[in-house]
Amino acid sequence: MNFSDETIVVQNKVEIVNCLPEIGKQAVVNEIIAGLKDSPKHISPKYFYDETGSRLFEEITKLDEYYPTRTEKAILSSLWDKLALEFDALNIVELGSGDASKIRLLIEQIPKYLLPQITYIPIDISIDALEWAAQELTLEFPEMDIQGFAADFLFDLSMIPKEKKRLFCFLGSTIGNFNPDEARRFLQMLGQEMQSGDFLLLGMDMVKNVDLIEKAYNDAQGVTDQFNKNILHVVNRLVGADFRHEYFDHLAFYNRNKNRIEMHLRARKEMVVHLKATGETIRLNSGETIHTENSHKFTPNDIAKFGQWAGLQTKAVFNDRKGYFSLAYYEKGN
Repeated sequence: MNFSDETIVVQNKVEIVNCLPEIGKQAVVNEIIAGLKDSPKHISPKYFYDETGSRLFEEITKLDEYYPTRTEKAILSSLWDKLALEFDALNIVELGSGDASKIRLLIEQIPKYLLPQITYIPIDISIDALEWAAQELTLEFPEMDIQGFAADFLFDLSMIPKEKKRLFCFLGSTIGNFNPDEARRFLQMLGQEMQSGDFLLLGMDMVKNVDLIEKAYNDAQGVTDQFNKNILHVVNRLVGADFRHEYFDHLAFYNRNKNRIEMHLRARKEMVVHLKATGETIRLNSGETIHTENSHKFTPNDIAKFGQWAGLQTKAVFNDRKGYFSLAYYEKGN
């Protein structure tokens, strides 16, 4: 995460604005330390994605056990015509864009003569990910403008240009990382930001066989184990902590009562962790966990409910043949 003075990076038809200084590093420090001092302890999953975490997650998406990414990509790869967008001038806004590999599948289907009228607007907390993805997309789609924002979209969406009609894309079932209250607040904020004629494409991992779900987060190669523990290295850098990843075990299980995978880091021993940012210490007991991620799984009722929360009309729902994953398509009415 880059908290240096606000910068604009311009290369060819690419512009990336760093909004993170507006959030400020102190706010990040405060959020992390508050989570570590809470009971039970927790760290937001958005801190998974430093350079190492992003690379590890890319490896996860290629694992045999991890069905969500390949299933969603299969749906996206033949979706553009089904969206039936009736306008040429368009902003495609991707929240939590990462490596932009999913949106690429959608853009590939757009007739080439329309690309000069389209602006892709990726929003991600990692400016490195934005720059890398923008360079790749510019090589593939040189006719298209890219205007990225390094920002935490959970706090503010007001930086998104409003001059054109917009297709908002929130993919990867990232909505599943939120608890129900957080999801409601976020969707209400998003719905308020959207204007009449805007659309939302929302990816959701669906409720299915529990063994299949649990294997996706406990892969045989241990990549998810490394990914989960890497968040401690990120926290160490951001708040000056001295966590030792080897003192923790990766723990992921399905909570049937809440229809979600929970990921935790479980302490192997009693320990004291120092937080240089504040001069404080926190204690962990042997067996105590730090909750690092939820991944909720959804039902058709959730699809309708999310639309209601955001004040949007459900236009269509696109699924794979097995019903593992859904892309819900909503529209903001008058």
